[in-house]
Amino acid sequence: MKTQHFKGAMVDERSSRACVLFDPRNGRIVHTHGITTLGGNNTISAEDLETRAIARAKALGRDVASLNTLHVPVSDLNQRGPLRVNASGTGLISVASSAQKGQLRTKR
Repeated sequence: MKTQHFKGAMVDERSSRACVLFDPRNGRIVHTHGITTLGGNNTISAEDLETRAIARAKALGRDVASLNTLHVPVSDLNQRGPLRVNASGTGLISVASSAQKGQLRTKR
């Protein structure tokens, strides 16, 4: 994500969070939903963020019944290239990195 500005000042990245909906079988990210709160008074709970992410994914026609959620700082989404959720469901990893590791194993 690009750096956000509000009233001419850069928004602190701690003001932004994201909820990732992913397939627990393979870590494939199906939907991401982010939120930025400004002014310090507009807070949203993790549960509300998750509810909004699921509702938005459903509105886009996604089947969310078998998906898991992962809350991450928006800065975690700034990595280059496609991402997926790691095997333990606790963080994001680059798809290219995991594919390259698999290719290395098959060449041996």
